[in-house]
Amino acid sequence: MKKLVILSSSLIAAFGLLGFGAATTTQASAKTAKTTKTTIVAGSPSLSINKIYSNSTSVIGTASKGTKITVENSKQKQIASSMASKTTGKYTVKLPAKQKAGTKLYVYARYTTNRHYLYRIMTVQAAGSAKTATKKVTTKKAPAKKTTSKKTVSKKTTSKKTTTKSPKLQTPTGTWQSTSYKGASMKFTFSQKTGLNQYVTQGKKTTHVLKNATYNVDPQSVNFWKINATAKGGAKTTFYMRFKGTKQFVLVNSKNQAVKTSVGKAPAGNYTFNLQ
Repeated sequence: MKKLVILSSSLIAAFGLLGFGAATTTQASAKTAKTTKTTIVAGSPSLSINKIYSNSTSVIGTASKGTKITVENSKQKQIASSMASKTTGKYTVKLPAKQKAGTKLYVYARYTTNRHYLYRIMTVQAAGSAKTATKKVTTKKAPAKKTTSKKTVSKKTTSKKTTTKSPKLQTPTGTWQSTSYKGASMKFTFSQKTGLNQYVTQGKKTTHVLKNATYNVDPQSVNFWKINATAKGGAKTTFYMRFKGTKQFVLVNSKNQAVKTSVGKAPAGNYTFNLQ
């Protein structure tokens, strides 16, 4: 399980969503919803981390270019550090020793020019979980019928059956464009640098309804997410979204039921959002 927290002094502009809305980050299996709660604030660094196993000797990933990467143990005591590449953002932090499965590590990305930082809490996984599960299936053919002088027996054949996992939803980062309803459409843009922005287009006129909003992602299940948004001045609102795939979602209510929604002066309707 991963937990991500981003801190910043930035706030946001006005939010005009009536009742429901937009997106989030989660990781969960098809049987048990293990989720990751994420808080995004404008101006924060980015940070992604490869899975850490009990036989890993380093923490590897990608972060904002030139940020300092530190690793702390479960007591939040620093045990290793490095710098993200100034050209690619890639980093490798060498661990002082291999970590036991189940151990929690705190991985930080910090700007060296201001106080903005971001961290994830990583749980070390057992080394065996890194391999893809495979299952061999062996079949035998029945002996061929006897002829006057020869007997033929078919050879054994072995095939491999590979177990694959359903694709997992990732962060909502990106631009999501809605379908049109009565001449109006909406656009949501999620960014770790600029926060949540929301636009309404009616005819040839586009209105910037929400600018650089801070948003909080709270997954309710694998494909049902709750979004908490905070506007400038402290005004808060909550909306929900149900993903139909990794590149499409619809707005729903708290019971995961599709409802008509409106942003700004857009007419209330059942909008479907697609990743651009």
